Amino acid sequence: MATTIDKSRLAAIIAAARAKKQEIDSGADGFIDTLTSLQPKPTIIPSESIESLRKAEFLHTTDKYGNSITYNDKQGEFISLASSGVSCILIGPAGTGKTTCMKGTVNSLIQSSLTPILSNHDHKHLPQGVPGIVVCAYTRRATNNIRRNMDEGMKSNCITIHKLLEYGPVYHEVVTDSGETKTTMAFEPSRGILNPLPPEIKTIIFEESSMIGTELYNQVIAACPHNPQIIFLGDIQQLPPVFGAAILGFKLLELPVVELTEVYRQALESPIIRLAHRILSGLPIQPASLESWNVPDQLKITAWKKKIDAESALSVSEKLFIKLYNAGEYNPESDIILIPFNKSYGTIELNKSIANQIARKSSLVTWEVVAGFVKHYYSVGDKVLYDREDAIILDIFPNPSYTGAAAQTESTYLDYWGHYNKPSGIEDTSQTIKDPSETDIDFILAQVADTNGEDRVTQSSHHIRLRMMDSDTEKTITKAAEVNALILGYALTVHKSQGSEWDKVFLLLHNSHSTMMQRELLYTAVTRAKKELYVICEQDTFTKAIQSQRIKGNTLAEKAEYFKGKLDNREMQS
Repeated sequence: MATTIDKSRLAAIIAAARAKKQEIDSGADGFIDTLTSLQPKPTIIPSESIESLRKAEFLHTTDKYGNSITYNDKQGEFISLASSGVSCILIGPAGTGKTTCMKGTVNSLIQSSLTPILSNHDHKHLPQGVPGIVVCAYTRRATNNIRRNMDEGMKSNCITIHKLLEYGPVYHEVVTDSGETKTTMAFEPSRGILNPLPPEIKTIIFEESSMIGTELYNQVIAACPHNPQIIFLGDIQQLPPVFGAAILGFKLLELPVVELTEVYRQALESPIIRLAHRILSGLPIQPASLESWNVPDQLKITAWKKKIDAESALSVSEKLFIKLYNAGEYNPESDIILIPFNKSYGTIELNKSIANQIARKSSLVTWEVVAGFVKHYYSVGDKVLYDREDAIILDIFPNPSYTGAAAQTESTYLDYWGHYNKPSGIEDTSQTIKDPSETDIDFILAQVADTNGEDRVTQSSHHIRLRMMDSDTEKTITKAAEVNALILGYALTVHKSQGSEWDKVFLLLHNSHSTMMQRELLYTAVTRAKKELYVICEQDTFTKAIQSQRIKGNTLAEKAEYFKGKLDNREMQS
């Protein structure tokens, strides 16, 4: 049966949304006023007002496997609203079909007369002859995940916000206090008011918009004098940004909002999604019943046998992952380990332990790379993160421009803490290792005594050639600042994992993480796993985290106020 559309009601809602948008966009050159000065009223569309908004031709379609998709009322409501060209928001937790709804929205916009074709433009990252719709996210990992879920014809239109703005290195001449002129480099957007984005971009969709700050959003708006439609997709149940206010909080109080609440039965068949929604409910799982949630090869929750200190927990975890790696139950190339902290019982030491185990088992040469006053240890093949993108180290070789203190020579017996562990009776003739009794104080004194301090500060002791996994490009880093920005990528903090998914996720929780153990962190971590989740925690730590809510508020408007940073901004800056 065809769906009847109440055209007059639809027209009234769209007119109100457009009027609100016109009001917000008014001002010089059509730009928005400073966000912090806005005091809008919530404009969430009541369900009873949109009972008949669905378009019949978009209610039934197929997924990439040819399976029939039927949109529910809320999804149809959003597709109809977005198809009218007004800016709007779609929010909802895991399993409610945001991705499916977004694909339907894109298809609807392409079929409408509102979307032109991008042609005769000079944008570096968008091809010619594609629809004027861009889907972007803050991180490359999140963008890559979006691309995998899009139809073939739209994959090239899925890029990071930084690529949309064509960020690149910009060099500036600065004069120091001593009167010397130095050249500094910063990454800045080349798109802006003087070099706007192509006007054929009629719709910009922000995925994972809970991660996008107001400053970056304003840069996009400044590059869009043609005033495109803006669509926000997000999950307000996830962690808010680490620093600053999220644009989603402001827009939830400005634009029409459709909230998906119906969790699909197919989604609830996953024990991971069931656990995620139990966390959102705030109903604690009794410690004694944690293991009853276990489902073979899908979900495993294991409790520490007794409370131990952070150092001991780290030691146990290192041994566990070495055992799992050797047994083939942990694959560093495709699996991820998530921990709330970097330091103490955190990602830094666990990353070193895993990388060292891989290097030693495969007899890989490990290099000491000196970058300023910091020593790093890497091997060819290491999984790393650079500029928020997954990468693999392809090569490491000496930097002829470096004149600072010498690094230890590379060796198959050099570990990731800088120790030389050659077994007795084995002669290593491939290299000459410096006296292992050399201390960090000796290293620092050698750096300070170096006559060419500028080279020490700007250059690293080695070049590191990387294969950037998401963009499938190669990059060689040589500067000390670049090397110091490189981190091992076997274990990540939960914050760094936002917007990404892995087939198998190991989540490590401990009482030393108590300052961050809250519902939103648990939910964010759990929903990073697509197929298998392995949680290691104390029994009571997991329960307490479910009961502790970080994003305060009972209504959407109250949560939006917290999300944008008006309430207790210090707490957001964890």
